[in-house]
Amino acid sequence: MRPLNRHRASQPKFRRIVINLHCHATLIVNQVQLSITHAPLITAGVAANMAGLGQSVDRDNGLLDYSRLSGMMLQAWSPFQKGFFDGVFLGDRENFAELNNALDDLAKAYGVTPMGIAVAWITRHPANIQVVLGTTKPIRVTEAAAGSAVPLTREEWYRLFTAAGHILP
Repeated sequence: MRPLNRHRASQPKFRRIVINLHCHATLIVNQVQLSITHAPLITAGVAANMAGLGQSVDRDNGLLDYSRLSGMMLQAWSPFQKGFFDGVFLGDRENFAELNNALDDLAKAYGVTPMGIAVAWITRHPANIQVVLGTTKPIRVTEAAAGSAVPLTREEWYRLFTAAGHILP
């Protein structure tokens, strides 16, 4: 089964109908770009209906809600990117000092690396989002896997959210 890649909510719904009619198969995965610093998938729902705030704009047509309601798994690619291929935020203290300080604090508290905490931020979301690493380095796989077991509290999750520059109402 080939996953969808970067599709809005209406597109997988339409594809599911077409594929079910013609191929008798089911779409079960959609890959989206998602990281702590590139999170429009999440921020739009947090800041819904907040006029004048860029993060309140729904850029994906309700994809997160659609995926959760329809049982479609979301997979996060580029989980450490600042934005749309702007480089990584891990270790970028010039642009993300507060976030990296929070990542370091939580990494120390949980006995994992900052990369592990960045993975935990994604996997802790109630949509059970999976992380696509895109690496062939065993150490990165090990660090990320350790993070997937970290049970961030809501306070810790939102600390990272705001440290990344997102606004809470």
